[in-house]
Amino acid sequence: MHHSYPPHSSPLPKFSGRSGFSRRAAGALTACVVAATGGPIIAVPTASAREPDRDCATAHPSPLAPEPSADQRSYRTQLHSFATGNGVRVAVIDTGVARHEQLPNLTAGADLVTQDEPDPHRDCDLHGTVVAGIIAGQDIGIAPRAEVRAIRQTSAHYRQYNGTTEDTDEGNTTGSLDTLARAIHHAVEDNARIINISVVSCVPQQTAERVDRSRLDEALARAEDAGAVVIAASGNISPGSCEEGDYVFPANSPTVLSISAQEDAHALAEYSLTPIDGPQLSAHGFVPLALNPAGGWADGKNEQDSVAQFHGTSFAAPVVSGTAALLAERYPEASAADIRRRLLSAGEPGNGFIDPLAAVTHIDGNYAAPQRNLTIHPATNEHSPAALRTGWVLGGLVLLLTGLAVARGLGRSQAT
Repeated sequence: MHHSYPPHSSPLPKFSGRSGFSRRAAGALTACVVAATGGPIIAVPTASAREPDRDCATAHPSPLAPEPSADQRSYRTQLHSFATGNGVRVAVIDTGVARHEQLPNLTAGADLVTQDEPDPHRDCDLHGTVVAGIIAGQDIGIAPRAEVRAIRQTSAHYRQYNGTTEDTDEGNTTGSLDTLARAIHHAVEDNARIINISVVSCVPQQTAERVDRSRLDEALARAEDAGAVVIAASGNISPGSCEEGDYVFPANSPTVLSISAQEDAHALAEYSLTPIDGPQLSAHGFVPLALNPAGGWADGKNEQDSVAQFHGTSFAAPVVSGTAALLAERYPEASAADIRRRLLSAGEPGNGFIDPLAAVTHIDGNYAAPQRNLTIHPATNEHSPAALRTGWVLGGLVLLLTGLAVARGLGRSQAT
């Protein structure tokens, strides 16, 4: 199915203004969470975090709202005639998900950042809310009727406090492989069918070999046994955080689908890490608009002298998570391995690009597909159909957010 809509561009009207609007600093695009190169990687938090030690990130509000074209509306109508994510719970393990009019099916899960006064709906980082919007936003989400379960696991704006940490101490930031493992356990206990992890830990290969990953492996095995599909960002390349050749937790685990970011119809984004081994999937890594935690829409994150747009593998992963939610509704008896195989089989040759409609209607020789009529439209041009269609699914914003950096202040602690 071909359309004339240009790939990877926004269906929203363009507007001029701030000269720094399109600026993308390398540090503003990364997204890995809490991973030091030395010492133990997994550590049990000593205590709950206090109030934010740094001011919360702020969104740059957009005066525009999604305005899908006729082609986009047609695409979403076709996609959601097969499935909408109804009855599927998607756990978003991230920086929290704010309540938003676009997320009517949002529920509260665990908060591993401020455990004494839990509030998983507080997104201080402008990250988890964006991720959730891609999955289940009413106007732009892949699976608008899916339930989003907010699990706050990390934040660049909090530090753990053990009673001895000085106010000037920059260590003890929240988020670790231990809290990630605990978050996965919470998601399983909450009966999540899909688990999206857009915050990852990047470490050099030699460091990965001495990491105690037993707790994380146990959590992932439990998720697999429970039939929960775990989907994670592959990581963003950035000096001091994720680098080419790094081992990425949990993306490189065998039962986790690692999602890279696609820059255009034919190539991965330059910042996108690729899996060290195992299969690769990819999805769009840039979205012009996103859900603003304060309400309404945002076209970026405020920096000191510019606005950083939403780019990154963080926001490619939820495209696939939303697609997995559609498959879980369409094939309720499918195991986690079954859903993974369907996605891998539906990925385009090369970079494994996922087009949600193609994935939902893909006929895998190993499985019987439900009977459903599909309207086929004639080709109108030579653009890559998958690249075009994915933008349409997102309802006008090409999904909204892709991997804006959540945390530059965490050093190697960031979000993909």
